[in-house]
Amino acid sequence: MEYVFDDVTVALTNTDRVMYPDAGITKGDVLAYYKDIAGVMLPELRDRALSLERFTKGIDAGGFFQKHAQKHYPPWIRQVTLGTKTRVTYPVCDTPAGLVYFANQGGLAMHIWTSRVAAPEHPDMLVFDLDPPDGRFDLVRDAALELRELFETLELPAFVKTTGGKGLHVVAPLDATAPFDAVAALGNRIAGVLCRRHPDKFTQEFYKKDRQGRLYLDLMRNALGATIIAPYSLRGRPGAPISAPIEWEEVEGDALRPDGVTLRTIRARLDLLDDPWSNLRHTLGSVAVAEAALARVVDDVRE
Repeated sequence: MEYVFDDVTVALTNTDRVMYPDAGITKGDVLAYYKDIAGVMLPELRDRALSLERFTKGIDAGGFFQKHAQKHYPPWIRQVTLGTKTRVTYPVCDTPAGLVYFANQGGLAMHIWTSRVAAPEHPDMLVFDLDPPDGRFDLVRDAALELRELFETLELPAFVKTTGGKGLHVVAPLDATAPFDAVAALGNRIAGVLCRRHPDKFTQEFYKKDRQGRLYLDLMRNALGATIIAPYSLRGRPGAPISAPIEWEEVEGDALRPDGVTLRTIRARLDLLDDPWSNLRHTLGSVAVAEAALARVVDDVRE
């Protein structure tokens, strides 16, 4: 069996292998999904170093991370070497054929850098990774909505997606003019404002023992070489959940689940809704503008 693209043919192997036993989803189902979703998924994969979370025998057999490009990759798979002290050659997924090829390698979950290969030290997004303490998804929703409100004050566009696991990612697309340390510093100051406003809900304490049931505002994705799960990527979890871009109205409602969008439901969802991230790159935030606005917000909080 094979998929034929414009100038590339990708051979498909073991398509009847069950990858998600609880849902009866086969490798063939996974490959068909990635072929179908390429049009909306590729804009945020293009020009980014890619790491794969591979499950070659299905999720019940466990998986492993792979960030190095492999010697057996065909020549049409783009590769890029990045890093300063340690140089690593990564694959880059720019085409539908590449997406299917990586999935055929068992790459169920695809993790991307937050910067593009042309400017690897200048991220084009600020990411808040919100995972709930002890299943408190209400705190995740509260934090996401608070971030959206604060982002608006800072002239930062705000987008949100499920992680396909336990939480949400809140993302501000950036103009990629600031380095990672400046983006991380902005994120830390934004988190500080939220923690001062709601000290009973949110925390910046790294150690779980110090959080006391509060939600940790995780900014660890905002570092050179750090990755996030790509939008529309599958996760190696029961039910075949997807890290799905969602509308803010869904965060405001009570029905949202961080693993609620799955391979079985995504097609019907996209038939009913436009891609919530289709205009992600239409307006880009500026770290300098946000910092200037944040200084005024901090003064107000202190008063």
